[in-house]
Amino acid sequence: MQKLLKALLLPMLLALAGCEKYAFEEGAPADGTQQTGGAYAISEDTAQIDYLTVAQAQRADIGQTICVRGYIVASTTRSMKNADFLEPFEGSTAIVLADEPVDLGNFQYETDELLFPVCLTDYKDVRAALNLEDNPHLWNKLVFVYGVKASYMSLPGMKKVMRYQIVE
Repeated sequence: MQKLLKALLLPMLLALAGCEKYAFEEGAPADGTQQTGGAYAISEDTAQIDYLTVAQAQRADIGQTICVRGYIVASTTRSMKNADFLEPFEGSTAIVLADEPVDLGNFQYETDELLFPVCLTDYKDVRAALNLEDNPHLWNKLVFVYGVKASYMSLPGMKKVMRYQIVE
């Protein structure tokens, strides 16, 4: 019973420790987030966010709750073979992050090791806010996503996005 209790409490503790430095706003929850349905949008100075790069996140342990900083470089459904790196973007269930934005003069995203797929199916508000099909203006935008590291689309990726911040 104690092992089960520890197994349930550990992810919760990690979730509280992941993106930990928050600027507080009037009326915001004490952890510096704003609720937007099932997930939370991080509402803070992004310079204060404790994050991993895409390269670092790829090496994180599966099941670990992490905060990843990356550029939204593609939209995809079902597999990375379907990734759309240029408009028109199709599919609202996943985005792909990279450490660098797409440089059309030097387009080099043939290797999966530079990419980090993020599942957007757990919360409708996250999908509505981050998918490229409905938000093509987010292409090449810097974001912070906070969720659970998982194997996703046969790559290191993220499922269950709990918080996010789009950098304008």
